[in-house]
Amino acid sequence: MLNIFRKILDGIFPPPECVQRIQDLTSDKFREYYNLQKIDQVISLSSFQHEEIRAAITANKFHHHKQAARLLASLIAKWAEDFNLEKTIFVAIPLSVKRQKDRGYNQVTEILKEIPGDNLKIVELLKRTKHTVPQTSLPRAERLKNVLEAFTFAEQSLPPEIDTVVLVDDVTTTGATLESAGKTLKRGLGQHFKVINLAIAH
Repeated sequence: MLNIFRKILDGIFPPPECVQRIQDLTSDKFREYYNLQKIDQVISLSSFQHEEIRAAITANKFHHHKQAARLLASLIAKWAEDFNLEKTIFVAIPLSVKRQKDRGYNQVTEILKEIPGDNLKIVELLKRTKHTVPQTSLPRAERLKNVLEAFTFAEQSLPPEIDTVVLVDDVTTTGATLESAGKTLKRGLGQHFKVINLAIAH
């Protein structure tokens, strides 16, 4: 009944193409696009070349689509199965104040909130102090300069058992954003913390 009602609504108000592509996907089906890779200092969970991955990232980022966030979260959940989440916190790459205000949400935080389980801790340990142009519009050398000193450490009191921080972005190309943010985290937290740079897609 709900499917019939949704199809009627979609006929009157067609959703964006990216939403149409993923709205019937299950998490189990979406996990078929899981493809773990280590690229320099970044762990990537899938390829942005897959249309379904690209559609989910676009739907989450620009349309605040819950199903898209849930599907993307399923990839992180699969990767995190080998972790003791009691000792791990997740940090989303922050947006600039301007972009956060314009968008109204951080798309990476929305994904993290959809990871199932009661042990997940999401902590804001970084602030973006510089409004940068989108990385996709720049060549590699410019990307590195674009995010140089773009982040500051936000002091937080962490539970004593925490020893691993997973820094998450939705898409990486050169790894420049995660690399810059990861270095800021390392300086702020100290060398005894393990910082993992994680991207959903590359």
